[in-house]
Amino acid sequence: MPDIILAHDYLVQVGGAERVVAEWAAGFGSRTVVTLAYRPEATFEEFRGLRVQATIPHALATQVERMLPLLPSIAARTSVSGGDVALVSSSGWAHRFRFAIPHVVYVHSPARWLYAADDYRMRLSPLRRAGLRVSTPLLRRGDAEAMRRARAIVANSAATRDRIRAAYGLDSIVVHPPVEPVAADAAPPARALPDAFAVVVARDRGYKNVPLAVKAARDAGLAIVVVGAGSEALDDPGQGVHGLGRVADDELCWVYRNAVVVVGAGREDFGLTVLEAALEGTPAATVAEGGYLETVSPGVSGAHAASATPDDLARAIRSARELDPESTRVWARGFGRDAHVARLARVIEGVVQRA
Repeated sequence: MPDIILAHDYLVQVGGAERVVAEWAAGFGSRTVVTLAYRPEATFEEFRGLRVQATIPHALATQVERMLPLLPSIAARTSVSGGDVALVSSSGWAHRFRFAIPHVVYVHSPARWLYAADDYRMRLSPLRRAGLRVSTPLLRRGDAEAMRRARAIVANSAATRDRIRAAYGLDSIVVHPPVEPVAADAAPPARALPDAFAVVVARDRGYKNVPLAVKAARDAGLAIVVVGAGSEALDDPGQGVHGLGRVADDELCWVYRNAVVVVGAGREDFGLTVLEAALEGTPAATVAEGGYLETVSPGVSGAHAASATPDDLARAIRSARELDPESTRVWARGFGRDAHVARLARVIEGVVQRA
């Protein structure tokens, strides 16, 4: 196995992309991660045992998402060297790093702030939205030039492969992300939850469409637990909405295991959480879009809504509840780390041989 250096946009949150990088460290035995910013207290504990090289000082790491005008130049000055090949996890920044070694870019999504602007800009002030709109053409040119320097491009789903082709005019290989149980043991959250509840796992991002998930669960007669940074603001137990905020992995495992259904209402490029829940025997009800078309098998591990409306998603919730938990688990095991590492290793070895 070649010496693989890992690179990632920034390690300042608990998300699907960060979990993928943690699985790479375990699966490939990599010990070095190069990134823009690192907040050990805000991301997965697995990174604390690695050598994390962050360009932005820790004191400024909490502000990284506010540094958008500066990030292209900061990324271009972030050097990656010291191994045989770099494996790059990118949702918009890490493929812009300065690579002294061959590199493979694993794309979770082409940058939403450039190619899905309506999703991203809804979180910005009017002034920042206007600034981003004006600068987008120049930023896109630099983004495309950086992507073309990759020795190979890997997409996390067929939906992402199509978006890569639309954004860059480049082909990519689909390798689904690794999905493992989020924890070996389960521990209940500190607060009591209803006996029967749905769950949605989503950070505070507009494209996650948490309000749709909440409305559909309530229409299906279920309380709903919302997990993820910022979800505390949604907490309204009297209306059957339990916003837990960020939780520990063993608590998330408990929530997955005890939920009757996991709900996916957003525009996901892959949809990792529905598979994490499936490993615990919990089926999914999702909109029939994007990565959910690949991560949910209707009648086996979940159900797709006929449209992205509360009524149709509520019907999918009721259908998913009838499915066999074991068939759900079997489906999810096909996305395990070993299969992912084997597929990705073939791509990496091909790049190393051609270098």
